[in-house]
Amino acid sequence: MLDLDRLKSIGLLRDLSDQMLKKMGEKAKIVNVKAGTYIFREGDEAEKLYSVLEGKVTLEVSLNTSTDVKIQDIVPSRSFGISSLVDTDVKHCVSHARTLVDSKLLVWKAADLEDLFQSDHKLGYLVTKKIGKVLKDRLQGTYAQAAAEM
Repeated sequence: MLDLDRLKSIGLLRDLSDQMLKKMGEKAKIVNVKAGTYIFREGDEAEKLYSVLEGKVTLEVSLNTSTDVKIQDIVPSRSFGISSLVDTDVKHCVSHARTLVDSKLLVWKAADLEDLFQSDHKLGYLVTKKIGKVLKDRLQGTYAQAAAEM
């Protein structure tokens, strides 16, 4: 079982009760990833949600076969792989995720989380509410980046 304080440090989980955090912790796995590793690529099947415990991950999208554009760097306490939970039909990654330095990630299988959210609706609501904020913030950041490059 993961330490509750470590789970509370993750933005998506910050509003959860200790009981809810325990449920989330039971479903999670810690993975160490070397710098430069692609965790997933744009178009891959989206099957997992990730949170950075240590290190840094960059999210990028491909403009064409030779040009990737950074969306955002994900630092400790932040999450990515959100497509695994928000897409209702076929779930695909909408970006690449690559470690910039050796990183320690917390990983959940999306199917496990969906089952958990079905059994505990309040937990599902609270996490989904945070996911909406993350998506809004990333979209605003992308708009600001695009405007600055014009």
